[in-house]
Amino acid sequence: MKLSVLIPVRNQTEKLIRNLKNEIIPYFDSCGCTYDILICSDHSSEEQQKMLEEAAKDLPMQVKLLPYEDIAGKGWGVKKSILAADGDYVLFFDADLSTDLHAFDMIKPDLGKYDAFIASRDAKGANITEKQTFIRRITHWGAKTLIKNKFHLKGITDTQCGYKMFRTSVAKKMAEKQIIMGFAFDVEYVYFLSLNGFSIKEIPVSWENDPDSSVSTGSTIKKFYKDLSIIKKNKKNYILTKEEKEALC
Repeated sequence: MKLSVLIPVRNQTEKLIRNLKNEIIPYFDSCGCTYDILICSDHSSEEQQKMLEEAAKDLPMQVKLLPYEDIAGKGWGVKKSILAADGDYVLFFDADLSTDLHAFDMIKPDLGKYDAFIASRDAKGANITEKQTFIRRITHWGAKTLIKNKFHLKGITDTQCGYKMFRTSVAKKMAEKQIIMGFAFDVEYVYFLSLNGFSIKEIPVSWENDPDSSVSTGSTIKKFYKDLSIIKKNKKNYILTKEEKEALC
């Protein structure tokens, strides 16, 4: 089995390089699986992009920097990385490692049994080692409540944790259907999986808040809620035909 690890990043070069060298590469080296790491830094500043390109020269060959494009959105970065991946599974997480990398330890025994693994900060057994600010906790609660009422995603307690893994053939079809490039793309992915009956396992994780996150800014929140309505209206376009689903087996 080959795993493609996808890391979308914007202007966090120093943090990403430090985490790659000290944690990410050593961890996946110890897992005993073949893997590569695809980094998408689209819409980073010119200075940060040059810094990343220079630092990447000293990284192992399995770390690959995707060609730069000035296109904004974490959803875009993940979509681009999925379409470029060639592993049997794709796994994406944030450069700041808010979610403990060892979540993969809980996934390994069930590889081949599920189409998707969704990390959760709210599932039984999850552990938040450093809480979000009060405003971000309220934002999380409000988004979670709206998503629950709007999409009725059974068995999913947290769509927004930035650690998810998919069977690659399913992920590529999902990315082809993707229309959301902002933070609501996570909802779009889980909605696609749910509508088409793909098997999902939710993983309780250890999670730590990143104080540098800009997710809770007013403009981001406003766009997130707007995108939820766009996703709901696009429902019929996410549903695969029988032939499309059979081609993914």
